[in-house]
Amino acid sequence: MTDLTPSITTHHTNIPSPLPSSPSFVFHLTRLRDTLMLWVGTGPPSDGSFAAGLSDTVPSTSIEEKKIAAEWAVGMPGRGSIPVTSTPIYRSGTSDLAVPLSSRLARRFPPNQIHLSLSLPTSLTAQSGPSLDPFANKVLLVMEKKLVAWIEEVLNEEKKAS
Repeated sequence: MTDLTPSITTHHTNIPSPLPSSPSFVFHLTRLRDTLMLWVGTGPPSDGSFAAGLSDTVPSTSIEEKKIAAEWAVGMPGRGSIPVTSTPIYRSGTSDLAVPLSSRLARRFPPNQIHLSLSLPTSLTAQSGPSLDPFANKVLLVMEKKLVAWIEEVLNEEKKAS
């Protein structure tokens, strides 16, 4: 018989800025049975460049930019001969970062469905133009690696506790 006891846990962490003047990251995970609901947002640079007055630009992480479903996608793990699939649920712009990231996370953490919501500033998500951070790809790669490591840590802690 299947255990139908509800099992919901929440976890969150802050990751410092990977580069000077780049935003820090905030990760929130709501864990359901075979489901990971993730929110990834940004905070102020952890190097203190804005607070110290070294940067004259306002950080693009104001509170009105933090959205639950700015970029939202769902990744489904592969089963048998069916490959990993992911689909966008909501897009707020031309950026499509959530779909491939949810697919990679679903491949990495089977049998979990991945519900991924990204709330990232345009400096990291712009495809081109003046608002594009020249180090955006590097910052996003570091963010993804830190996210994967953190999820692995949370799942391992849950295994030890059960």
